[in-house]
Amino acid sequence: VVSTPINNAEVSSPLIVAGRARGSWFFEASFPIILLDQYGNVIAESHAAAQDTWQTNDFVKFIGNIQYNNYIKGTKGTLLLKKDNPSGLPENDASIRIPVILK
Repeated sequence: VVSTPINNAEVSSPLIVAGRARGSWFFEASFPIILLDQYGNVIAESHAAAQDTWQTNDFVKFIGNIQYNNYIKGTKGTLLLKKDNPSGLPENDASIRIPVILK
C-alpha cells in the first residue's frame, strides 16, 4: 500500500516514497525502489526502509527516497517497488508500478 506518491503524481528529486508493505517484502529491513523513464530505462535506484519490526506477516510502515537528475522534465516515468528476493526464485518475485510525471 503506497501512500506517496499517488498514481500520476508530479514528482521531483528527492522523491519521497512511503506506505505499508507486508513484512515478507523486506530483507534486512529494506526493499529496492527504482525510478524508470518512459522507455523503462533506470534513472535512479534506492531502498525503502522498514520503520518497525519487519520480521512479521503484518503490514510494516516504510519510507525511502530517490535522488535523481538524469531525466527530461515533463515526461512520464514509473516508480517500481520490488519485493526483496534474496533467494532469486521467480515464484518469490513481486512488484508494484506507480506511474508518475517527472517535473
